[in-house]
Amino acid sequence: MCGGAEFCKKRARENTRARVFKGEKDSLLMSHKFIADSMLGKLARWLRLMGFDTLYYPSIPDEDLVKKAKEEKRIILTKDSELVRKNKESNFIYITSSDPYQQIKMVVKSLKLNPWKRLFSRCVHCNKLVEKIDNISEFREKIPSYAYRTCFSFYRCPECGKIYWEGSHHSKIKAKIKAFLEEEDEV
Repeated sequence: MCGGAEFCKKRARENTRARVFKGEKDSLLMSHKFIADSMLGKLARWLRLMGFDTLYYPSIPDEDLVKKAKEEKRIILTKDSELVRKNKESNFIYITSSDPYQQIKMVVKSLKLNPWKRLFSRCVHCNKLVEKIDNISEFREKIPSYAYRTCFSFYRCPECGKIYWEGSHHSKIKAKIKAFLEEEDEV
C-alpha cells in the first residue's frame, strides 16, 4: 500500500512542504507577486483573499506562464515538476500537496508571509485592489438589503464591479486562516 510505516510518515511530511526554487534574482522572492498554474485555482483565490497579488489563468500554456512571470517579476506557483525542471531561470514554489489549505500553509510559511496585513484588500475574482465606496447609495441595488442596513464599510473592485463588505463571513475566513496556519504538519 504505502511501503511501510516509516515510508508513509516520510511521504506525509513531504506532502506538506513546499520547495522553493530560486532563479536569477533572490529579491523576486521578496516581492510576493505570484502567478499560479492551472492546477492551483483555489490557492490563487486564497492568496488574493489575503491581499497577495496573484494571477491565475485556468488554461495558460506553460511557456506563456513562464514568460508572464519573468515580464512581471512574479513567483510561479506550480504542482508541475516538469515545469520547474525545464525552467531553472525562474523563481518557483513547487507545491506538493493537493489540499488547498496545506498549499496556502506551504506558501505562507516558505516565504514567511504575513496573511493579516492586507487581508480582504483584493478582488478574489480579478485580483485588482478594491476601493472604498464613499457614496454607498450609488450602489444600493447591488447590495443585499441586510448588508446595506447593517454594514458600514463597503468596497468595490474597479475592474469587475464586485462589491465587498465586512459581513459574518469575514470572521469565519479569519478563523479558518488562523486554524490552518496553526495546524501542525501531518506526520
